[in-house]
Amino acid sequence: MNNTAAIARHSHWGLVMLNGVLLLLSGLFLAAFPFMGAFTLTAAFGMYLVALGAVGLFAALRAASGGHGSVLAFVGPPLAMLVGAIFWLAPEAGLAAVMEFAGAFTLVAGVFQIATALGMAGRVHWGLMLLNGLLTLGAGVFILVQPGIAVMVFAIFFGVQLLFHGGHAIRVAGRMKRLMP
Repeated sequence: MNNTAAIARHSHWGLVMLNGVLLLLSGLFLAAFPFMGAFTLTAAFGMYLVALGAVGLFAALRAASGGHGSVLAFVGPPLAMLVGAIFWLAPEAGLAAVMEFAGAFTLVAGVFQIATALGMAGRVHWGLMLLNGLLTLGAGVFILVQPGIAVMVFAIFFGVQLLFHGGHAIRVAGRMKRLMP
């Protein structure tokens, strides 16, 4: 490994550590307060979509002024800004829409898994595919019938994931710091 790369890795350990600590704190918040965390995450994602749409619209305008624009470049960014504004200003509505979409998607995936399993009847592991399809179908129905509980479960699972990612980033930052002075 060359010396310059090692110094560059060593110099960024603080940013990796900060990222890990923020992920860890976010995970704790989301796992401890799943509903508030889900609303906060939805609103933050909305802000991100608004900013992303604004940057995309700016890029589309710059491309159009150079004669390289397309109509589709002007559809996506405003749509992202609209969805982002809904998520940002009304996180309950945005989260409800996401849960309805997730429930419908999971329900349809379960139906297709069951159909695939029935088409594989008699083959190796077709019973496991059928069981997976039935469980997926049940999860879809559950999400559609009890979206509040589904939000809580998703928030806790996501919070635990953030805890693990944050801990890993902190561990990596410690190794980066010791890499080379």
